[in-house]
Amino acid sequence: MSDVTQERRRYERIIAFLGGPRVVNVPAIDSPKALVSLLRRGLPVDSAVFARDHLGLTPVVFDRVLPRTTIASAQKSVSRTLSKAVSENLFRLSRLTAIAEEAFADRERAHRWLTEPNPVFDNEAPAELADTEAGAEWVESVLMRMMYGIDA
Repeated sequence: MSDVTQERRRYERIIAFLGGPRVVNVPAIDSPKALVSLLRRGLPVDSAVFARDHLGLTPVVFDRVLPRTTIASAQKSVSRTLSKAVSENLFRLSRLTAIAEEAFADRERAHRWLTEPNPVFDNEAPAELADTEAGAEWVESVLMRMMYGIDA
């Protein structure tokens, strides 16, 4: 499978984790520009609610990246959208979940790996690191090394 095809499929899974094209209000992420535009305007709060229920992460881990109070305040806002920073956290969490599912080829094992403290990450659950881009890149690099057989 080509890198472009793999990336497109990953974005499709990420959008599905966020509630699908109807909830996210985009048919597809077909370019980096489309993704940047989507995150700048903010994901709909319904994406966070859907992700909380469907990403397969524990509530404790999800709440460390996207606190319930943040989602509740966005639900009360007129725009019903998440801020750019919160949208980026949610996107990162969804991206890491998609990559973990690819790496493990088993949804349950991937979710367990994402939510259990891991010595590689100083005993933090890998998904908790999605609250920063640096943390997400760290987790992603470990997942990529696992996928491609490089010692993780």
